[in-house]
Amino acid sequence: MKLYETTIIYDPGLEEARINEEVDRVTQPIAQAGGEVVEVQRWGKKKLAYNIRKRRDGTYIHVKHKSPAPLIGEMDRRFRLNESVLREGIAARRRGGREGRSGEGRGRARRAGTRRDRLDRGGMIRPRSAGRRDRGENLS
Repeated sequence: MKLYETTIIYDPGLEEARINEEVDRVTQPIAQAGGEVVEVQRWGKKKLAYNIRKRRDGTYIHVKHKSPAPLIGEMDRRFRLNESVLREGIAARRRGGREGRSGEGRGRARRAGTRRDRLDRGGMIRPRSAGRRDRGENLS
């Protein structure tokens, strides 16, 4: 089973008892499917970056859990059907905790070097203005 992180944004008008019920609705199917709820974090009411369903605020809940893969699709379906959920996101965590090594993905860009370095190595360089010339635009 993979480790997943699920963040749910609930309607800010929900009472604390109702939010507890909603959290139970998320955690119970995980346990029933043979998964494990690692941690439930209640981030509380926060301002949204933009309005969702005419709401400025949302109540954030973050759940870390180990679940079988088929359960994730079912959880996503339940979130979409629940009127109290403004937004949700489910992400699988990579092994090792971090999202990647420091500097990963940048090595190729470093090796490519500058335009002059590529010319010295015999690399092909497309002129920067090639696209504009094709459209008949004036370059001056």
